[in-house]
Amino acid sequence: MQSNKFQKVATKITKTDKELFNELLQFEKTKKIQTKIRLNFTIDKTTASQFKKYCRQKGYNMSAKIEQAINRIIQGK
Repeated sequence: MQSNKFQKVATKITKTDKELFNELLQFEKTKKIQTKIRLNFTIDKTTASQFKKYCRQKGYNMSAKIEQAINRIIQGK
């Protein structure tokens, strides 16, 4: 009986919240909760090259710098 109830709940989750279900599957595989998401942007080649060089010279993580800039925009600073 419990197994049948679990099956119904699992089926409902897959239909109503596929993203949550996929996160649970990922957790089951990796035993880690993903707090970040991969994004894909298209920017000017020169800008990208200069940013990459800048980060390398300063020892910055490019993703961290972009995240900081996005947070400043969101917060209106």
